[in-house]
Amino acid sequence: MVHVRRWVLIAAGVLGVSVAAGAITGNEVLAKIRGTYDKVNSFQAAFEQTFEWKLAGTTQTMRGTFSMKKPNKFRIETNVQTVVSNGRVVWSYSPATGQVIITNYDPATMPLRPDNFLFVFPDERRTTYVRSERLSGEDHHVVDVTPRDSTLGISKMRVWVDGRSWLAKKVQYTSVSGDVTTYLMNAIQTNTSIPDSVFTFTPPPGVDVIDFRNR
Repeated sequence: MVHVRRWVLIAAGVLGVSVAAGAITGNEVLAKIRGTYDKVNSFQAAFEQTFEWKLAGTTQTMRGTFSMKKPNKFRIETNVQTVVSNGRVVWSYSPATGQVIITNYDPATMPLRPDNFLFVFPDERRTTYVRSERLSGEDHHVVDVTPRDSTLGISKMRVWVDGRSWLAKKVQYTSVSGDVTTYLMNAIQTNTSIPDSVFTFTPPPGVDVIDFRNR
């Protein structure tokens, strides 16, 4: 789903020890993030998204919240769109159009689902350790990831990973058309108790509901 793709490029991981800059490779950074997937059952954060549209030469910024709970449950909410999955159904609501689109959740047709970019990342062709950089007063590892499958529409990802907590605080991806989307994460919480009601969605009264589940 196009709506979901705009929100899923977020990465995060947890590890208990810090590694000094220069003593770790890009592949090792991703391996450590992926290795923590089994340890994280839930994830919550606020984010700021900046979208740079190359063709128009414009920049748009919005803020929102993201919640995830295994298996396959997530909620991404901003003032322009809400996308929710309970692991079986996906709701995509746009207040501007007054529409809710409902589909079955199918991981085979959602390669860009949030957990891939939180912990797993798309299958990469090349991973490069770029540098150590200060972000919000903390040391971060900066890693570039070039996906193997260009059909996802991504030419490159850049991830800023906190050198102490091993949480990704910033993610930037460049599309094949040159557009750049950046997410800056804050107020990150892992393994907190999130009620399942967060991962369901009731369409507001009067909206147009388009249900593709039985088509």
